[in-house]
Amino acid sequence: MIVSARTTEVVGDGRQVTGLRYEDRTSGEIRDLDVAGIFVQIGLLPNTVWLKDTVALSKFGEIVIDDHGRTNVPGVFAAGDATTVPYKQIIIATGDGAKAALGAFDHLIRTSVPQPLAA
Repeated sequence: MIVSARTTEVVGDGRQVTGLRYEDRTSGEIRDLDVAGIFVQIGLLPNTVWLKDTVALSKFGEIVIDDHGRTNVPGVFAAGDATTVPYKQIIIATGDGAKAALGAFDHLIRTSVPQPLAA
C-alpha cells in the first residue's frame, strides 16, 4: 500500500494504461509504478457544509440516512456519495437514488396532505 502519494500522471502506450506517476508527499520525489489498470477516486470529503444545522451529519460530514434514504428530518431524503453509505461509487449512488425516491414516494402517499386554508 502506498500512502502520502499525489497522482500526477496516468501513463499509457496509446492502447492501455501501463503505469502511474506520483509524487511522494513526504519526500517530494516523483516515482513511477507499473500497473495494468487504475481505479480513480475523486475526493474524500462530502460537500455538505451548507447542510449544517439542517439535517444530521456524521463526524465526517456525511448526511446520516437509514435504509430508505430518510434523514432525521421528516420528508427529507438523501442519496449518493454525500451520505453514510459505506461505498462511494456511481453505481451504488444510482441505486441509492432510486431507493430514496421510492422512500420519498412512500412517505408522500402515507402522509396526510394539509387542507388548504378557507378563503
